[in-house]
Amino acid sequence: MTATDQDIEQRIIEIWRDVLGDDDVTADDDFFDLGGSSIAAIRILPKLSEAFGVDAEVGLVFDNPTPGELAAAVAALAR
Repeated sequence: MTATDQDIEQRIIEIWRDVLGDDDVTADDDFFDLGGSSIAAIRILPKLSEAFGVDAEVGLVFDNPTPGELAAAVAALAR
């Protein structure tokens, strides 16, 4: 069974909350506006790999800076 884009988005929000230490992350929040950095983006990559079985590069976070955008990109990688 594959996860829906909404399921992916919710899991990404949970990952960001954990990595950024911010319980108020929503689907439209910008990673960098929340204090995200290149180090934090690198910390997200293995969590994406574990959660979704994708081999993502740090540019994926930079190019898709909201959980909603990142969820769509992760879903496309997972296909």
